[in-house]
This record gives sequence, structure tokens and C-alpha cells, in this order.
Amino acid sequence: MFRKKLIIADNQRVLVLKDQQFETVLTAGKHLFWDFRKALSFITFDINTCFVTDENLIRLYHKHDTLAEHILHWKLAGSEVGMLYLNGMLQGIVASGEHLYVWKDAGEFRLDIIDISQAVAVENSLLQLMKRAGANTSGSLIRSKNTVAVKPVADIHIDKQHIGLLYLDGKLEKTLSPGQYGFWQLNRQVEVKIYDQRSLLLDISGQEILSKDRVSLRINLSASIRVVDAVLAASRVDKVEDYIYKTLQLALREAVGTQTLDDLLNDKLYVNETVRTLVADLLQAVGVTLDSVGMKDIILPGEMKAILNQVVEAQKAAEANVIKRREETAATRSLHNTAKVMENNPTLLRLKELEALEKVAEKIDSLTVHNGLEGLMKGVVKIPCI
Repeated sequence: MFRKKLIIADNQRVLVLKDQQFETVLTAGKHLFWDFRKALSFITFDINTCFVTDENLIRLYHKHDTLAEHILHWKLAGSEVGMLYLNGMLQGIVASGEHLYVWKDAGEFRLDIIDISQAVAVENSLLQLMKRAGANTSGSLIRSKNTVAVKPVADIHIDKQHIGLLYLDGKLEKTLSPGQYGFWQLNRQVEVKIYDQRSLLLDISGQEILSKDRVSLRINLSASIRVVDAVLAASRVDKVEDYIYKTLQLALREAVGTQTLDDLLNDKLYVNETVRTLVADLLQAVGVTLDSVGMKDIILPGEMKAILNQVVEAQKAAEANVIKRREETAATRSLHNTAKVMENNPTLLRLKELEALEKVAEKIDSLTVHNGLEGLMKGVVKIPCI
């Protein structure tokens, strides 16, 4: 048939082409056409998608003013980004140097343009708005072609008792106190190094070290350190904790390797003092203070532990034997002195005899004595019941 009827929905716009050449744009409603030569063709677009991405339509927009009634266009400079709002709601961030095309009738559009060559920092209210709208995620940047797998804004949070160092394109810009920060990173490299300014406990555990007498020891060391100059630490070493760990590790090996096992067991403070002497100045040179250091324990191999236990057991047995002999000697000397006193004093000897008799009498029920006291003393005693 030569008559064509089109019904266009509210969310549709139709391009009319005659002999493949642009004629007009149709909006919502009913449309009738006579096409005797079958020269008409139609292309339908859904304006609910908001964005105009068809390259042929964009080309026609720049050739025909009629399309300007239906399409909005913005051009951003290489140092600018756009905050795109639809009906007052943030839709996303438009990339630098981008051409943005949207359907006018899709809603009320607004594009706030920001010159990021001057404005490095992002206001906290705007940063929170980006995060709520999901506009600051990898791949969320609005571009006409390829997406960029990087967040438009570097979102930085610095906890209390921490300090941050802000680097722009590798150059230290400023220090950051605790808080929330955002920095545009589309046209520059943003890096923030964060340091904890509290005292940190660092464990050097399970270090297998040979002592001077070639005994294999496993030693655990604990150190309390504190970063006092973050700028100096960042300029001298890449990873502060790794540097501190390796420095303490080498110092511990040097301290233990120059002493025998007996020396280490006899002077446990030697390792602590030696390690502190070796590392204190080295850490100070990178902005770190060593508050304390201490050896927690020495773990011996199983065989060496058994041998050491035998040595200790033998030492204690020898000490016990010496004490026993000393006591026996003292007891013998006391008996000798008592005997000499009683030898020259008959009365004292008699008292000692009566004392012995009293102890014997305490253990029997009855006692029969013949021939008086002299008989008793001579041993003529009849004990009927014990």
C-alpha cells in the first residue's frame, strides 16, 4: 500500500529518511504518509536511554538545525569534567575533552563544568554525593567510546592518630591530617602515603640463628617503634615496616652470633642492649624512634634441650650432695662437742641418761624394775606390755 501509518510512543523519536536522506524528526502521536515510490524509511530511538550514541545521528545533528530541537550537546575542554544531573539527581561524571549528546525530552538536564587543572581537591559534600550516586567507581566515567578503568576521584580516608602525605605526579604536595579527602586524578597521578603515629609492636619471630659455639637457636624478638617524621620516612625508604623488620633481624643475628649459648643464658639483657645499640641510629635516620626492644624467649633444639636438662640435673645433684655432706659434718661436729662436755661433767651425763629414759617410757604402758635404779641402768628391765 502507498499509505503508511505510524504510532509513536511518548518515549520514542523517529527519524524520517527519504531516499536515505534526512527529512524530519517525528515525536509522539499518530502520523500518516503517502509513499508512492516507497522512498521513505524510518529509524526509531528510545529517549529513555538519555544519551545519544548513534554516530550517524550525531553526524546529522551537526548538519541539520532541526535535530537541535531534540538533542542537547556539550563540549568539554581537556582540563574540564562535567557533573551531569537529570531532574536534579546526579547521573555521572563526564570525561575531559568529551562531546556529550542527550535527548532533550528525556528530562531536565544540567551539566556543571569543573576545571580540574585548578581544582585538585573535591569538596566533601560533592564527594559524598558522588559516592551515593555510584559515580566514583572504576568504569563509571561517562565517555562516548571506551570506558576508563579508574575512579575519577581518589577517595582518601585518614584515621585519627595517622598522618597522610599527598603526592601529585610524584611530587610531595602537602601533609594531610585525619579526615576524609577527595582529589581529581583524571589528569594527574595521585598518591597518598599514610603513616600511623602511634607506638607499634613489631615481632621478629622464629629466627634460626647459630651461636658462637655453633648451637642452633630459635629466638623471638619484640620491638616497639614509632614514626616521628613521616616526611623523612617517605623520602628515605619505600616500606617503613619492612625496613625496620630487616634492620632488627640483622642486628639480632649479629648479637647472637658473637656469643656462646652459656653467655646468652647467663646475660639475657646482652641481646636487648646490643640490638638497641645497633639499630637506634639507623632507625632515627629514617624518622623512626625505637621505644623498646626485648628478647622474648630462646628455643633450643630437642637434642640440645635434653643435654642441657641433663647438665642442669647433674649440677643440682652435685649441689644437693654438697649440702648433705655439709649437714652431716655439722651434725658429727655437734655430737663430738656434746661428748666432750659430758665426759668432764658426770651430772650432765646423768641428765642425758634420764632424758633418754623418759623418751623410752613414753612408748610403754607398764614397766617392772628389779635391783633399783642401778638395775634399770644396767638393762635388767622386764617390759610386759608395749
